[in-house]
Amino acid sequence: MDLPSGFITQMRGLLHEDADDFLAAMMREPVTSVRLNRRKPGAAFPEAEPVRWCRCGFYLHQRPVFTLDPLLHAGAYYVQDASSMIYHETICRIADILSHDIDSDTTPPLALLDVCAAPGGKTTAMIDALPDGSRVVANEYVAKRAAILRENLAKWGYPDAIVTNCDSSRFAGGDAFDIVAVDAPCSGEGMMRKEKAAIEQWSPQLIEECSSLQKEILENAVKAVAPGGFLIYSTCTFNRRENEENAEFIRSQLGMIPVDMGFPEEWGIPRGIDTDIPAYRFMPHKTEGEGLFLSVFRKPGEWEPKSLRSVSSSHDKGAEVADRKQNPKRAIQRDKGRHANDREKKRKEPETVPEIQEILSLNFDRSRYPEADLTKEDAIAYLRRESITLPPDVPKGLVTVTYRGLPLGMVKNIGNRANNLYPKNWRILMQAGAAPQPTK
Repeated sequence: MDLPSGFITQMRGLLHEDADDFLAAMMREPVTSVRLNRRKPGAAFPEAEPVRWCRCGFYLHQRPVFTLDPLLHAGAYYVQDASSMIYHETICRIADILSHDIDSDTTPPLALLDVCAAPGGKTTAMIDALPDGSRVVANEYVAKRAAILRENLAKWGYPDAIVTNCDSSRFAGGDAFDIVAVDAPCSGEGMMRKEKAAIEQWSPQLIEECSSLQKEILENAVKAVAPGGFLIYSTCTFNRRENEENAEFIRSQLGMIPVDMGFPEEWGIPRGIDTDIPAYRFMPHKTEGEGLFLSVFRKPGEWEPKSLRSVSSSHDKGAEVADRKQNPKRAIQRDKGRHANDREKKRKEPETVPEIQEILSLNFDRSRYPEADLTKEDAIAYLRRESITLPPDVPKGLVTVTYRGLPLGMVKNIGNRANNLYPKNWRILMQAGAAPQPTK
């Protein structure tokens, strides 16, 4: 891998005597790590090593063929770079601060906005750290990425999360959220070990363009933070322009107060460069993972718990608009149902198939339909959207199919075969036989 000469010069100027170690680390293969879903237990990775800053994160010694693991599609775990898992611990610590503010042993449900949420890794990490009943709005500006976000959140199963597909300016106002996260679009220097495109696209001009866009998003995001609420800012890049300089912009221009998360020194996470703002830098020669910058701020004012009703009502409509863009046929069907006349209501309607989001949700009433637990071979065939045959004792009609007790989706069992109802755009295309890859 040949790094851009301008990038090398930049990093030597930033790291000085540590530059050689950093550049050597950039030549090493990235590690593989996963984070377990605490609300969907079932996944296990023997001999995995824990990630120090995430109680549900683990490093793997080899990279399995994740696509062919039904537990991934059931939402039992998420494949995520270890550095990004710091979001889980960050939310845990913010929740502790807020509970201390109200002199309570527990934190009430919170309202959280993830402004740049796709593909959903950091969103799901935060969800697992939030108190039950918290409301999450996951936004993504790019429509195709919003579709991926919607799928990943559906599989994770948290029922109180909605996906929106709009510009960050839509959230500028209302002080509606206790926590706003901005994992901003960036120049991607921290992903150069994993993505060739990050190397090919690098330029000083790109850094300037990203820095300008980040400031625009931050200006909107700050307006969505409730008094006494928190803003999390992160990038997956190394330069100061997009990191420490934007952190200073948040403090000096947007009036936010930096907050030290107090991560233990034994975690080995370097601090920010040439700044008094308590920021953190995940660097490949210091921590096991890819590049990440993170800083946390608090909005002036007194924080107090509030009803999530306003958050729900003001953004459910946006979620529906985004849903119409991604699923126009489903939207038309929903409208037909809403406007059905009295005569149509009296007709005997065919058995309604639940949406896949409902089936994978933790709130799904599993007593409504019979279930059939599949072997791994049948589960993979189901995820390929192939027809499968259920045991003869399984009732005919709609059946929830599971793998190791976790729902995957639904079939219509007609006896000699079961018609596959898995979403066509979710089906896996990889064939069996791919070999695991060693990592570290």
